[in-house]
Amino acid sequence: MSGYIYSDRQIQTYTEHAQAAVLWERAQHFERNANYWKHRAQSAERRMQEHNCQEDS
Repeated sequence: MSGYIYSDRQIQTYTEHAQAAVLWERAQHFERNANYWKHRAQSAERRMQEHNCQEDS
């Protein structure tokens, strides 16, 4: 996806095939974004747990 988000209203003017392609790209973008933030959260959680373990020692 080029960084541009097509509005639902604009997508409705496209052919069925073009709509499917745009919606597929949007879904892929959202999935990549969700995975990115999931990994960031897991990494932060690991760092916090490591930090807490070092304080207890």
